[in-house]
Amino acid sequence: MSSNELSLLSKQTIAKRDRRTHDERITDLEAAFAILKTKAISSGIKTDASAAKVLKDARVNRTYFYVKDKLKDKSVSAKYQEVRIAIQNFQDNFDSFCSDTLVNQLRNKLIQAEEQRNQIATTMIEQQKLVAEYQNHNSILKKKARIQSNQIVDVLHSTGVNLNSKVGIFGDVRIISPDTYLWKNEKYMFDDEIIRQEAWKRATKELTQVLQRALPMRIYILIGAPCAGKTFWSKDHSNFYPDLHSVIIDATNLTLLSRLKWISHINKYRTKDTRICAVVFDTPKSVLQSRNNRREPTKQMRSAQIFKKANELEIPNLLHEDLDEMIIVRSLDE
Repeated sequence: MSSNELSLLSKQTIAKRDRRTHDERITDLEAAFAILKTKAISSGIKTDASAAKVLKDARVNRTYFYVKDKLKDKSVSAKYQEVRIAIQNFQDNFDSFCSDTLVNQLRNKLIQAEEQRNQIATTMIEQQKLVAEYQNHNSILKKKARIQSNQIVDVLHSTGVNLNSKVGIFGDVRIISPDTYLWKNEKYMFDDEIIRQEAWKRATKELTQVLQRALPMRIYILIGAPCAGKTFWSKDHSNFYPDLHSVIIDATNLTLLSRLKWISHINKYRTKDTRICAVVFDTPKSVLQSRNNRREPTKQMRSAQIFKKANELEIPNLLHEDLDEMIIVRSLDE
């Protein structure tokens, strides 16, 4: 304690023999507690104002707090207990005393940042495992050696070419979209990494339920930047082949690694009646920007962010990725 703080205590506390009255001791206890409480709130450490430290700074023997029937005068004993109870209440409700202090606000932000760092580190480890898995299966995938040009269907999105003519769709169409879970309090949380991770978990769980059906399926993995037209395309059922049940994974899926996550999960439940079809959206940046400008304000993105995503596009390679088919959807300038 500083010299100024010591001046708040009775001068008799410095004597070898404690000759203070009970009222003086209690006053010194209250003064010491007030000083130490301020220090504890400032530091964010509640033990800075523990009963032991208050007793020490006030130079009062602990028996006045803890020994029953120490004093014959019950009213004096009650005053000591009032101080002890005040200290205990402060310890028990310490967080409520500190919730609005700058130190604790910064500490909470630090804790949140540490949690985000740990989640990102976990995600990186998972991605590294997926890359290793891809490398292990690469030799098997190459054996498929399909001729890519025979499996590409060019679809001019702007002209509305119908893949299936008048043939009906086989069963229902299931759309799996992490985007569905990116809304919080009516706000589109595309940039929030924690919410994005949770959205992908929920979408993966939804996909698992779909894959567990004993049905022949064609799974369309949509690949394209935001505003490329993926959701619009998926709502037009005439775009789907009619021979199998259609399942659509509506996400950007721009990189080989992001697609590998879905494909690896699909392969856990894949049967001989399951086909995976990549649907690549070849959309000019001018069209992306124009569509973004027409979006509702809550879902609009920065142009720079959209262009960055567009530049990340890695066209699938049927020789190296575990895909059965590929469709190219091209959009003309708007």
